[in-house]
Amino acid sequence: MMRRHRSAAVAATALVLSGALLTAGAATPALAVGNAPAEAPAAAAPLRTAADPTPEEQEHLREIAGAIWTPQLAAGWNMNAEVADVLSQATERILQCSEAFALVPRPPGFVPGLGYLVQYWKNLRDYFLVVKDNRTYRACVVSTAAYYRSIIEMASAGI
Repeated sequence: MMRRHRSAAVAATALVLSGALLTAGAATPALAVGNAPAEAPAAAAPLRTAADPTPEEQEHLREIAGAIWTPQLAAGWNMNAEVADVLSQATERILQCSEAFALVPRPPGFVPGLGYLVQYWKNLRDYFLVVKDNRTYRACVVSTAAYYRSIIEMASAGI
């Protein structure tokens, strides 16, 4: 009986978080496609292009990647624009998979971009950590992690 209650609570939590994340993404379409509000340019960094995430954004992306794979793997990756794009695709896949299990309608045309990942990094990390512990939703994270592992490694290496 306790296991059934816990399973229902996890499913409800995943449903609420998935809905909140998708709603937030639909409410901020500019962030969903990666068009974050313009900011003053940061000081020039030798190996950083204009499209690459800032050091703070890189740390947020690393937290998301660590929740999908492992923090140890994510710590070794170069969090460049290509890695952010792969994380965006992986996030979209996990959210779609999770909502399919939860039967939550998804806003049309929503693809999480860099702006969305950076703004909602903590919510995404927490969501991925919650669904990773649930047997049903864990399939979403594990299958996505396996699918994108080589892709993110190549993006990190600039290949």
